[in-house]
Amino acid sequence: MTSAFSSSDSIKENQCVLAVNDSILFEEIWNAEQTERCLHWIEDNGLERVALQFPDQLIRYSVQIADELQRSTKEGVRIYVLGDTSYGSCCVDEIAASHASADGIIHFGHACLSRVVRTPTFYVFYQFPLDEAHLLDTLTHAFSDGQTRFNCFYDVGYLHAVTKLKDKLIQRFPQAKVATLASPDQKPDVLCWKFEQPHTSDCPAIYVGKDNLSFFNTTVAIESAQWYLYDPSSKVPTLEQTSAIGAKWIRRRNYAIEKCKDATAIGIVVATLSTAGYLEIVTRIQRLAKARGVRSYIISIGKVNPEKLANFIDIDCFVLVGCPENDTFTSREFYRPLLSVFEAEMALNPTWREKLCLHYTTNFTELLPEGRLFSDVEEISYAEADDDAPDVSLITGKARGAVRNFKEEPNFTSQELVGKGNNQLAHISSADHFANRSWQGLEQNLGNDKPALIEEGRSGIPIRYENDPKKS
Repeated sequence: MTSAFSSSDSIKENQCVLAVNDSILFEEIWNAEQTERCLHWIEDNGLERVALQFPDQLIRYSVQIADELQRSTKEGVRIYVLGDTSYGSCCVDEIAASHASADGIIHFGHACLSRVVRTPTFYVFYQFPLDEAHLLDTLTHAFSDGQTRFNCFYDVGYLHAVTKLKDKLIQRFPQAKVATLASPDQKPDVLCWKFEQPHTSDCPAIYVGKDNLSFFNTTVAIESAQWYLYDPSSKVPTLEQTSAIGAKWIRRRNYAIEKCKDATAIGIVVATLSTAGYLEIVTRIQRLAKARGVRSYIISIGKVNPEKLANFIDIDCFVLVGCPENDTFTSREFYRPLLSVFEAEMALNPTWREKLCLHYTTNFTELLPEGRLFSDVEEISYAEADDDAPDVSLITGKARGAVRNFKEEPNFTSQELVGKGNNQLAHISSADHFANRSWQGLEQNLGNDKPALIEEGRSGIPIRYENDPKKS
């Protein structure tokens, strides 16, 4: 049983990293067509203060692009450049744009296309080259029967190329379907995709782009008979048969889910303030945790890293509420497990008890009402659950506590009472938990403490300080 919940595999084998390409050419992000599109969007929306958001690899082009737009816009329009992002470069940064009082954002480069809450946004994607003839020949060789059905997906950097190729592709493969990106005023079917016809999962699917988080998210969210990857940026592009979820990856995520089930305190790490639905999903996780008698804390620390979360030593695991393409939760560098929202749902929501990773998503909006993986917590009755079914931790071997019903008042307070068994009540207070610590932080006590004498501090490395009294 322990092999199914192993966490000993390496970072390199399990961590999906969105590659940063420092050799992006200027014409792959900016040209006369892109200029006209941006100018029309600014004029049509009547914007006066526009923020340009660039990822790190495009900063060197920011001044040239901003100057060109500033000279071409009408009088009174101000252009600003956002050089750093609050969370991830693929997400629209409304926080940084608000510092310039921007009423519109133009986002450059790769984008996760998470729905933005407040600020009007316009996307300028990469325009990477694609050898249309080679792709068609490769597909013809793989699917010699022109009547073969398959679905085609792509990285947003190849949107312009696939759009031009679509008619030729349908002409050669009449049964093929090319997915389209949902417009800002449309509700996507899955992730950022909008299907003109109902999606069919009994045929293969092709992804045009790199083996990155966009590819991973698409393959785990959209069921297909087989996935193929075509990377135009490789020296000799081929159609590779691939599978996004491997056995080691599943074992790691099952291990994190089990740790969340054992947790007595979880931290809800808010890594987005602009994606629609983030407040609703935070409330949902709070309710799921409360029903299990688990304390929950909301944490907002900007860009997430292991050092920041290591300060919260009393929290057993963290739930990351953020961008679908945030690879942080797959990292092995954190001192406590870091889960996606869907993994937290599997741990805290009993309706997912037997499903494990048969379904998966990195987009938390799919767990909200009208999402494809939504389950109404109001209708979950724990009293009707199978009380005889053992709920034993697969990590510690100990029995877990019972879960309460959701049908209660929705308001949350720091003072809670939960059942312990034998007609006893346990008092849970998040404030008291920290108040009972022996050390609660630094206090100034100005004028109340005697001046301290200057002493020589430690030197060396933590494993063996030079003046460590333990050496003697």
